[in-house]
Amino acid sequence: MGLRFLVKSAGKEALQWGLAAGVYSGLAYGLKEIRGCHDWKNSAIAGAIAGAAVALTGDTDTRHADHIVHFAITGAALSSAASLLSGII
Repeated sequence: MGLRFLVKSAGKEALQWGLAAGVYSGLAYGLKEIRGCHDWKNSAIAGAIAGAAVALTGDTDTRHADHIVHFAITGAALSSAASLLSGII
């Protein structure tokens, strides 16, 4: 549990969250262009797929179908809530 482990785990986390951010941004933009509008549905779909991507790139115990679905639901809920709240604030 030295410095090498810390650097390796920090790099893995950075790659994982960078992938999730890229997937989310790309999908949200693509859906906006395809559908012609930016609403909570685009955010929910992009969040669900980004959440599944986080689950798939995580440790081996998070690659089970129930964990992937849980991450996808959580990602969809968080991103759609953020989209809805951004119009209020």
